[in-house]
Amino acid sequence: MLNKIEFKKIRDFGQIINDTFTFIRQNFKPLIKTYYIFCGLFVLAGMLAMLLQQYKAVNFINNMDGLRNRGYRSQLYGVEYFMAILFSLAGYACTTVTTLSYIAIYVQKGNQTPTTDEVWGYIKYYFFRVFGSSLLLGLLLVVGFVFCLLPGFWLLPIISLVFPIIVIENGTLGYAFGRSFKLIKDNFWITFGTLFIIWIIVYACMSFVVLPTTLFSMLGLFSGSKPQMSLVFTMLSTVLQYLCQVCTVIPIITIALSYFSLVEQKESAGLMERISTFGNEEKPVDYRPEEY
Repeated sequence: MLNKIEFKKIRDFGQIINDTFTFIRQNFKPLIKTYYIFCGLFVLAGMLAMLLQQYKAVNFINNMDGLRNRGYRSQLYGVEYFMAILFSLAGYACTTVTTLSYIAIYVQKGNQTPTTDEVWGYIKYYFFRVFGSSLLLGLLLVVGFVFCLLPGFWLLPIISLVFPIIVIENGTLGYAFGRSFKLIKDNFWITFGTLFIIWIIVYACMSFVVLPTTLFSMLGLFSGSKPQMSLVFTMLSTVLQYLCQVCTVIPIITIALSYFSLVEQKESAGLMERISTFGNEEKPVDYRPEEY
């Protein structure tokens, strides 16, 4: 029988990446089911709003020569555009809470699959805290990138660790932000590098799915005497982009593994727990080598 992933252990760069995909493989069906149950509404609402926006954008581009009314330009980015942004932000916050709640319950239950009701209890409690925190931290991140980019890159791993601290430790934003600084001290580069690599993998996978339809939708702009975008391919590209948002679960799992690894390195809570339960065969443990 394959041992289930044990979160409370120290991992190096490669182990975090490998165990991210191992955890997904072991929990694929219940994790994806949980994602679509709780995040599907945001995905669908954002998709519909963006489809309306893309419909207006394609018509504007295809009829650009015949349009002289500047008022049409002002209507190009209407309420549906801002609704799409709002649903995307709420959807990502819900994805974060859902994934971290799943992991938190999974760890509490001794590496057992959480039920939908258990995850829903966490989501009800943490969603607005995470959503509000993500808006504030997102603004902070934007400010950091505006100032010569370097502050933004420096803040990125610190901000990423805030969310697992909020959900797993039931922390406030202030507590989570301060604890994130303490955990990442002396471990900045491995955390940053792990996030950088996993996001490259995620964006590569998403681009692989979306790129063909995007190219076909743009092809008409560079062929023929009159630029024309394909409405069908543009709409299909938008649908695929939103369906691919399920891939954002991957870096959240990576962040959770990084969080547990940093906590274990600083506090050794998981090691002490395993020592206290030594000889108990009821709880499956990941026995792969680790360093302390």
